[in-house]
Amino acid sequence: MSLAVPGRIGSVRLLEPIGEGGMALVYRGADRFRPEGVCAVKLLRPEVHQDADLVRRFLREGEVLTKLAHPGLVEVFAFGQSGVWPYLVMELLPGGSLKDCRGEPPAALVRRLIPACAALAEAHAAGVVHRDLKPSNLLFTGDGRLKVTDFGVCFWEGEEGRTRATRSQMVVGTVGYMAPEQHGDPRRVDGRCDVYALGAILYEFTTSQAYAQVHLAPAAARPGFPPRLAGLIMRALQPDPVRRLPDMTTFASELSNWLESAEAAGWGSEPLPGFTPAEWEAATVAGPRREEGPGQRLGPYLDALSTGPVGVRRSAAEGLVSAAREGDGPWLAAALGSAPEGARFALTGALGKVGGEGALEALLPLLQDPFAQGDAAEAAAAVALRTGQAPRVLAALREAGLGSTWRWGPRAALGDAGWVGALVMAWPGLAQPFRLQALKAAARLPEDLRRQVKAATADASGQVKDVWQQL
Repeated sequence: MSLAVPGRIGSVRLLEPIGEGGMALVYRGADRFRPEGVCAVKLLRPEVHQDADLVRRFLREGEVLTKLAHPGLVEVFAFGQSGVWPYLVMELLPGGSLKDCRGEPPAALVRRLIPACAALAEAHAAGVVHRDLKPSNLLFTGDGRLKVTDFGVCFWEGEEGRTRATRSQMVVGTVGYMAPEQHGDPRRVDGRCDVYALGAILYEFTTSQAYAQVHLAPAAARPGFPPRLAGLIMRALQPDPVRRLPDMTTFASELSNWLESAEAAGWGSEPLPGFTPAEWEAATVAGPRREEGPGQRLGPYLDALSTGPVGVRRSAAEGLVSAAREGDGPWLAAALGSAPEGARFALTGALGKVGGEGALEALLPLLQDPFAQGDAAEAAAAVALRTGQAPRVLAALREAGLGSTWRWGPRAALGDAGWVGALVMAWPGLAQPFRLQALKAAARLPEDLRRQVKAATADASGQVKDVWQQL
């Protein structure tokens, strides 16, 4: 699917792209009606325009931030939908993110984060919990002021019908900064999950270690760590929210008191001894150091997938796929051969991301496994497209007629003309749910086949018509 980005939204002219994420594209904008003249325009990616929940969450960020006013929160000037494009027009924050502050002396980091505590305290007082606080969501203005951004998955107590915006089975947050309670119903959290995330950020940026990886006291991760600050961080990272620092106001107050103490004054302008830029080059939240082999790097995620509770398994699956790298395919394929059923979906996802031609030997037999066949088909299609093995995988996926619905997307992605012909023949008799699923799969076809399907399915109606229009 290819949609042209609008050149203008209202009085804002879109200029060059300045960033992108999993859900959104960000452009620099010029607005002659604003004193500063520049802004940022955030657009929801076209791939998710049809997901009503994601659109609602995206626009809710604009609604929430226009109702909150604090110098530590990013300002939203306008939000809405321009044609098919949901958008936010926001304050431009050109000063980089907190990521650029890794390795700074802890006193300097604490000084930067106190205003963020105050901004989040204001949000919490209004019933808004961020739920996805991380370094990339803490951005600087041009004059160096830190602001909290990206409230797209926030929980807003004042929202009418709030249970529609976040489903109870969703896991909301980013692995490495999520509080333990976020692995349950994401609607049953409060501001203490943001306290945990800020504690994880402070731990990571002062020790060079991600707390989610090491689970060590700060002094064990970085010898010489000031005891009082260590105790404060560990109180923010308590797994039981009842034992955690109770709110952002308390966190800010205790950080301020620490800054005024003799212990903080003793730090001077230097980070802890042994804290080197090379360590940060190697450290990540998603996985251990680069020089470790796949067994060391991915093994802990596989262990958690095999033995952990449901919430831990979800996070471990995300971590495994994220940490998988080119060259890990043989290890992943070997692990898939002996993994329990509950771990196969993550291993197949990782193989689809990084596996070479040899990965097909492990993936194709799983097409006969009712517990893994859908994930295996998607992964095999991804490997085939990357390695030029489309005919081989198509031969394994083809069935008479349309075949099994779990094969539709992979067959379409591989350009299966036989599936297109079967869809055209079966279309008049397909029920609406199957029409919707078929057109979503057809969006993955090569352009010539996609046009053929669009011409043959022009009688689409209702929600199906919306998907048809995007083909």
